[in-house]
Amino acid sequence: MDYRALRERPRQFLALTSLHVAEFDDLLTAFAPAWERHHRWHTLAGKRRQFPAHRERPTAVLAGSDVKLFFLLTYL
Repeated sequence: MDYRALRERPRQFLALTSLHVAEFDDLLTAFAPAWERHHRWHTLAGKRRQFPAHRERPTAVLAGSDVKLFFLLTYL
């Protein structure tokens, strides 16, 4: 499923996420900084990092906060 392609099809986007694209964008403005703040000091397993993470890895499958939020809303 391609998040960026689904943004262009509002009815399918709504069916998958239960949000309109504008609502998703509003939620993303709160989610992105919260995710960055949490991920900087915690691993995905929830353990505290000894040193802060500086940036997202280039090989990340879910690259970008928008793709992460879309994944959370559709699959979980």
